[in-house]
Amino acid sequence: MLVDNSRAPGLDDAWRSVSELAQEIIVPLLQPWLARQSELIGLSVSIDDVQLGESRTLCALGDVSDLVQRLPGPDGQTEIVLYTQSPLEDIVELPEGLAARIAQLVVFQQQLVSAQIFRFSPIIQYEAAELDGRWVLIQANPALGDFLGVDPAELEGRGARKVMIDFIHPDDVRMLMTSYDMTRTTSRQMTLQYRLLAADGVYYPVTERVLYISDDPPRRCISTIWHRELDQMDSQTQYQLFHDIQTTTADLSLLSGREFLHHFCRRLEALDDVDSLALIAHTRGDWWESWALYRRASQLPDFHIQLNHGHRLDEAAWNLTSLFGRDDDASQALYDQMPYQSVLPLKHDGESVVACLILGSVKPLSNSDQVVQLVRLLGIRVLREIRQVRIAEAQWEQNLQLQQQKQQLTRMVTLLGDLDTVADEFSFMRITEDQLRQTFNLQCLDWVLWVSGEWHRLTLEDVLMNRRPASDATRIVKPNWIEFLEQVRRQSEMVVYRGRLRVFWPVGSALDGFLVLVQTFRKSLPDRELLEFAQNSLTLAHQGLVQRENLRRQAMYDSLTGLGNRSQLHAWIKVALPVKERASLLLFDLNRFKEINDSFGHQFGDRLLCEIGPRISSTLGDREHYLSRLGGDEFALFLPDTDTETSSELAGKLHKALAKSYTIDGLRFQVEASIGVAQFPQHGDDGHELLRCADVAMYAAKHTNRSVVLFDPQLDNSTPMRIAVLSGLDQAIAEHQLSVAYQPLMQTSTGQVAGFEALVRWSHPEFGELSPSEFIPLAEVGEGIRKITDFVLRSTLEYLVVWRRLLPQMHVAVNISPRVLLDHDFPNRVQALLEAYNLPGESVVMELTESTLLVDPVRAVEIIHSLSALGVKVEIDDFGTGYSSLSYLKRLPLSALKIDRSFVADISSDSHNEVIVQSTVQMAHNLGLQVVAEGVEDEATLLKMMRLGCDMIQGYYFSKPIPGDEVEEWLKRNR
Repeated sequence: MLVDNSRAPGLDDAWRSVSELAQEIIVPLLQPWLARQSELIGLSVSIDDVQLGESRTLCALGDVSDLVQRLPGPDGQTEIVLYTQSPLEDIVELPEGLAARIAQLVVFQQQLVSAQIFRFSPIIQYEAAELDGRWVLIQANPALGDFLGVDPAELEGRGARKVMIDFIHPDDVRMLMTSYDMTRTTSRQMTLQYRLLAADGVYYPVTERVLYISDDPPRRCISTIWHRELDQMDSQTQYQLFHDIQTTTADLSLLSGREFLHHFCRRLEALDDVDSLALIAHTRGDWWESWALYRRASQLPDFHIQLNHGHRLDEAAWNLTSLFGRDDDASQALYDQMPYQSVLPLKHDGESVVACLILGSVKPLSNSDQVVQLVRLLGIRVLREIRQVRIAEAQWEQNLQLQQQKQQLTRMVTLLGDLDTVADEFSFMRITEDQLRQTFNLQCLDWVLWVSGEWHRLTLEDVLMNRRPASDATRIVKPNWIEFLEQVRRQSEMVVYRGRLRVFWPVGSALDGFLVLVQTFRKSLPDRELLEFAQNSLTLAHQGLVQRENLRRQAMYDSLTGLGNRSQLHAWIKVALPVKERASLLLFDLNRFKEINDSFGHQFGDRLLCEIGPRISSTLGDREHYLSRLGGDEFALFLPDTDTETSSELAGKLHKALAKSYTIDGLRFQVEASIGVAQFPQHGDDGHELLRCADVAMYAAKHTNRSVVLFDPQLDNSTPMRIAVLSGLDQAIAEHQLSVAYQPLMQTSTGQVAGFEALVRWSHPEFGELSPSEFIPLAEVGEGIRKITDFVLRSTLEYLVVWRRLLPQMHVAVNISPRVLLDHDFPNRVQALLEAYNLPGESVVMELTESTLLVDPVRAVEIIHSLSALGVKVEIDDFGTGYSSLSYLKRLPLSALKIDRSFVADISSDSHNEVIVQSTVQMAHNLGLQVVAEGVEDEATLLKMMRLGCDMIQGYYFSKPIPGDEVEEWLKRNR
């Protein structure tokens, strides 16, 4: 039963295969290189194979008579010998890539030798696996059949006719099963001894070495069994034998997946006479996919092929001459049109063919028995590995798809957040388009607008230039497009055109039409639920934009005339001045308008005011201009790129145009305007200063009965009030002319006081009691506003120390102007004051107007965050009268919004104001902000504001402003 392992049958065949491969992959590289080496006359490459016990030459080129230089190979098993006629002066550099090719040959040679050893070894080798809860034999070498006297196929697989336990001595079964269980539990290698029934009917003592493998399911074990007669071998022979078995086991059993399949196919292809080999597996219908394809030791790429005629692949056949008839594509792909073809189907018992081996050869195969034996030994394993690979690749594909969907969902959530703050249609479309192109593999993306009964492609440039597409070049004419677009418009639901991988998304009403987003994907459509989520998110985001635009229009435009209001005027000026070298601001009001309004009623006066805008636009024509109604009959006109001479000329034309008669309800009458003109940059570098100068010029026009007056600094300097404010502020503070009154804030939920607002007062010895609106704008021109703010803060904190003893949560709100807020040292001064009075930051609230944030948004945000770090709260005062883009509400650490009194005073009679207040309260609460309503002066307004959800109210109904020295007693009575 014993054989010499170093000369086992088939090893010489393995060596010949390696030598032939060396001629194909090494010699073509060495021949041209050797021809270029002037000092070399020859070269040889050898392998020192421990399994064969000797060294053999792979190839030899040129004259190999004189040895000069011997070089080690890449892994210690190979040797490269150079031959020359004279000693070498320098070390010869071998061709690039030679080491890698030699290493490839060494691995190939080891695999072939291992395969032959497994096949011809007298030692029994088998592999078992746990399938469906049972351990079954999945492959064994022929030595097992020789010993037991049975075909090993009868012992393999789920439906085995016999099992190994039937051949074990009954007295040894229990002990052996216990040892197997211990091996599988501990995952340790174990040596077992028992008696096994041989073919001659005698129980022979055998030794089994078991190795348990637990890397990947299913669980497996590999065993080697030898007869006790082998114990008589010398130790060196035993060592060599078990070394070969270990190598074979690692090669055959520890590999898995595609790596195992390729090793299996290499062994088959290395057999004599096999020139090509294709392992194909059935997918669906007539389609098959290749898993391994070799021709003359070269591996070719995998492919899919349709096989619907020719030879049936469910029957084994040898040396056919026309497997696929005249199908040149199939014969070329699978066996390179070789003259002889052989077919070996692979299938489970009673099942259809799962895979198939197709062998091609130049001459008829003569070693079919060897092929059948190897296929029978490993065929079930091949099918199992194909199934496992398919499962693993499907899982990988599913995981990849889930990961991609997760990334796409994350991007869509990010897009929704980005769109939550956009202020216009252009930004909405640009951000959406950029994010969708990054998220999905899109071939193209189209914006389509339904307008005037037709569909047109819309570009971002169209939106930026505020124009609607109306040319024939942009019109959609394809019937299938129009059909889907109309369906989307009628149903407002997403429509998928799978044939073209195209999705139509309804966005909503936009640009006086209906907007649809059309996406065409390159390879496949994303998940339907993801598409629906993205489309719904986009629609909701667009609805939010429309609502924000409506709110912004309500806040920035006059509801009567549709013209911009004071806040919109400042926004226009703020955008234009940094990019303009010159500009003009005209301020005018209508003389005798009060008389007309009082005589004919407010409705008649309102209709007159609505005539002003069209008349001015008609007079200016195409000239760029921005007209605002500031209140009552007062209007402001901003003219970019206009010099002094032109602005004066235009003011004269406007005066004449406005003086022409008006006809309303059959009545004809005339009004005139007094116009004041201020010039940028001569008279001011921001909207507030220009508006102040234009106001001075307008009043000068009224007082002198002139139609147009250009601002002159002398007009301003001659104002007694301005002189008193700018020059007497220090004296006023020293002489206690300034004082602070505190108006209580009532908590609507409890009816108790929550805090106060600090209101500065000036009792001037010459001009009497001055309200903040009279001296604060003048003080902001110079450094006076900083002095006033410091005075208010110090007075307030001094009182707060006492008040917080009565109400520990007491806070006082202080108004902060832009000039004070934008001072980088302001947070430091606040911190010093808080430390001086030993008060926490939350005891002070800084009230800022929306226009304050727009003067220098970047610096304002930075300083507000610095104040928040001190614990100081910040709230927006006069909310709704400024530029309510609302984007700053998300970026700033705000605590509350204070609704301007203009929306509160007549809320019971003005439904528009009620809508604005209700929307503001809902928005503020969604952002975690409180809402303060100022100007509450009667019970009806109080109840209305409480019903709308305002958190605090302020106004005469609750209390008038209280002098600071009287607040303590007031608190004792009302806390």
